[in-house]
Amino acid sequence: MVRSFPRPRRTPATALALAALLGLFGCRGNSTKEEGEVSGKVTCEGNPVREGIVSFQHTKTGYADEAPLNKDGAYAFTKPLPGGDYKVTVLPLVVREQEGGKGPKVGLEKPAPDIPEKYRTPGGSDLKATVKGGKNEFNFDMKRERR
Repeated sequence: MVRSFPRPRRTPATALALAALLGLFGCRGNSTKEEGEVSGKVTCEGNPVREGIVSFQHTKTGYADEAPLNKDGAYAFTKPLPGGDYKVTVLPLVVREQEGGKGPKVGLEKPAPDIPEKYRTPGGSDLKATVKGGKNEFNFDMKRERR
């Protein structure tokens, strides 16, 4: 024998109270979130990095976005980034080629001698940026490691 139980009744007051609670607590963090337009230039010892990608990763939320570098080393993100502190890396382009001229085409990192290895990973790069509301310009000059 299957028992059925009556559904609880929802009143307009209950729905209103729930909506008010969601409004107070559910959206609290988003109401003050600033976004900033980000652009700048990437150089290596004063010379423009003519090819590659600059990547920003938010240190608290993990949000990340990338922008391509042009021939002058300039970049601009196409959409605003959420405000906050970012770890910045500079990456070589990835191209689809045969490895060693044989086999299927795979994604291979294009040679990029003007992007020192340490700047290619978040753990190695010491580049940082703090994005605020409005326009933000961040210029980065990478240094080669001296041995």
